[in-house]
Amino acid sequence: MKKSITAIIGIAALFLFSFKPVPYYQNDNPLKGAWGYHSPEGETVMICTDHVFAIATYDFAGKKLIRSTGGSLKLVKGHLVRKIEWDSKDSTEVGHETEYDFQVTGNTLTIADHSKWERLDDGKPGALEGAWVITGNYNNDKVSKRPNPFYPRRTMKVLSGKYFHWIAYNVATKQFLNAGGGKYTTENGRYTEEIEFFTKTPESIGKKLQFSYAFVDGDWRHKGEKSTGGPLDECWSRRETLEK
Repeated sequence: MKKSITAIIGIAALFLFSFKPVPYYQNDNPLKGAWGYHSPEGETVMICTDHVFAIATYDFAGKKLIRSTGGSLKLVKGHLVRKIEWDSKDSTEVGHETEYDFQVTGNTLTIADHSKWERLDDGKPGALEGAWVITGNYNNDKVSKRPNPFYPRRTMKVLSGKYFHWIAYNVATKQFLNAGGGKYTTENGRYTEEIEFFTKTPESIGKKLQFSYAFVDGDWRHKGEKSTGGPLDECWSRRETLEK
């Protein structure tokens, strides 16, 4: 009898000390939202949607983009799989697919590439979370769609609940063209951007730009004034609708 009790206690102890706590996930996709960290280079922000990620490292005070990279992502059996679609620093990375172990504990994300991120938001409260591709323009309230908005040249905005990352790149040539981003809000039909990096016009960095926004047949109508002046009335479509 004593031997049986001892064996049971031993098994229980083995189970107790070998048990690993289950990471805390805030939603079905634990990566959804924005993540960031600070380094001597500057700020690094990663935005993740269900299928796309975008990472920007930038020096806000120096008005300099250090690197913009990103592409598609998927979760496979608890692993993060990322495929690069653009890279402002190294175009030879485009097309590479890499699988990582990762763990989300509370508001901290640790990835096996030795990076550690703190949660900036979980995809809320902004109304535009997701990956959007520009597909047309409005003229007198009528939209004119572009014939090939997804290939080879692609202009995309990736948004979390508070952050956005705008990128233009060529899928065929692997050429990075431009990028911009920062924080945003949506309130009472107004979409407001606070520019923290912008390669086209660095003098726009630090500006707060306000637009109107509306959803028309599932698309996002983005209307206002360009940062450099002049009217803007664009149609953006969710990326997943273009990939079907």
